[in-house]
Amino acid sequence: MARIVKSKAKSTPPPSPPPPPPPYRQASVFADPPRKNVFLLSCMDQRLLDDIVKFMNSLNLHNRYDQLALAGGAMGALKLPDPNLPVEERWSTVFFIHLEKAINVLHRPIKDVFLLDHLDCGAYKSLHPDENVQKEYAQADKPRMTELHRQELSAFAGAVNTFIHYHLKKATDEFDAARKACEKCDEHNKGDKEKKCWEQVKDQAKEKVEAWSDIRISYFVMDLLGVVTQLDLPDDGPPTLKQ
Repeated sequence: MARIVKSKAKSTPPPSPPPPPPPYRQASVFADPPRKNVFLLSCMDQRLLDDIVKFMNSLNLHNRYDQLALAGGAMGALKLPDPNLPVEERWSTVFFIHLEKAINVLHRPIKDVFLLDHLDCGAYKSLHPDENVQKEYAQADKPRMTELHRQELSAFAGAVNTFIHYHLKKATDEFDAARKACEKCDEHNKGDKEKKCWEQVKDQAKEKVEAWSDIRISYFVMDLLGVVTQLDLPDDGPPTLKQ
């Protein structure tokens, strides 16, 4: 029986990912809620921990999400500790390793990735690698703060999109390699009465492809009152999520 061929490619995404194809959704997550599990990236700010739980619970996601917290949320993942470092040395690698392990090793049925930032973020004021952004953010009003978050969220959503499609292609290539190997195996042993090679391995090969298929990415910003605004919707979509 042929074995599934595994690629030796690294799990980290290629550098300089393309921007995400906006929008990822045509309706808010309340109008079109997640049906499976969610992988959530949030900031580590202690003030909003209970509001994040409330937000996720309002989507009926009790015990259906994995959460990773990094200072600055998407900005931290994208640019810290230093955007000049190689990709594998940035905080983004922590995010991508956890997402890959959640899907490939823990077999979480993740079909949505949430990137959740919050306003008045201390990481923007003191850790952002651009000192001009630090100063601007410290003095910005709510709309300008939101726009600064939108820029970072959109850019990191693009990196996540690239990573997901990288693993989908990798899984698809493994699927095709296993199928071709089994065709040779079955042709060589066509007289055997045992179950055909492909029938024995196709479910396992197909499972990984399906695991990385149809994963949606949504990004949000939360104010200090816990009100969440979705930023990846079409211009005519209702952005504010009422809990």
